[in-house]
Amino acid sequence: MTQVDISESLLERVASWWRGLSPQRAAEGSSAVVREFQALVSSSRSRSYAEGVKFHNAARETATGEPAPESTWDGRDLTAEAGQSRTSYYVHTAPLREEMKRGRLDDPEFLKTLDETMESAGRNLARDAGRLAEAGGRDALAEARGNDAEVIGYYRKTDPDPCGFCAMLASRGLVYTESRNSSRRTRSWVNDQDPDQYHPDCHCQTLPLFRGVSMPADDARRRDEYLARWNATAGSGADQLKAFQQEFDAERKANRRAA
Repeated sequence: MTQVDISESLLERVASWWRGLSPQRAAEGSSAVVREFQALVSSSRSRSYAEGVKFHNAARETATGEPAPESTWDGRDLTAEAGQSRTSYYVHTAPLREEMKRGRLDDPEFLKTLDETMESAGRNLARDAGRLAEAGGRDALAEARGNDAEVIGYYRKTDPDPCGFCAMLASRGLVYTESRNSSRRTRSWVNDQDPDQYHPDCHCQTLPLFRGVSMPADDARRRDEYLARWNATAGSGADQLKAFQQEFDAERKANRRAA
């Protein structure tokens, strides 16, 4: 829940900051404005990265009796992170810049449309800021997974309301980084999927597996549930994934409407 809290807190702060910008200033996207956005994202991403390190060390200490050495983590590439935030800003404010070209600021109808575009751009920018923040913790866990010799595998932990794609990844259960026999070998197409794939608004995590430690019971139960659904889905490979996602997401939407 900590990573979700960090993401949602950033969404609120970006939304508040955005409300203080005029459409003209937001569309212009000066270096000062972009730096303000970068600073908001970077502070939350720092917290997220630290939480990822903290989680890995706690899990490792439970399994081995000691935390991972500092060399386990490659360290954050602040230049690359700043570039990602800058790209996010300009991508999500592009519709606003286009709208500014379409009318006059003394036209009430245009101002109404402009306000709607401004609101939409801010909402999308805040959502993407949350994604970038959570990437900090995910980066830390991915680095540890690649560098810590005590990690023998990983599994996908879904949030309470996952999409079909994330449910598919969770259905793999434990994916071992070491060579060993597996009853799931026939699902090689699924197991070969990149574990670090996350869509917008996704709060799932890819967590480490250590020797002598089992998946938490609730995560194992979810794995079994998703695996049973996968096995009941017709087809194979990409076709099976498409059918699984469509059926899963359709049921998800129906449940949301009924709630």
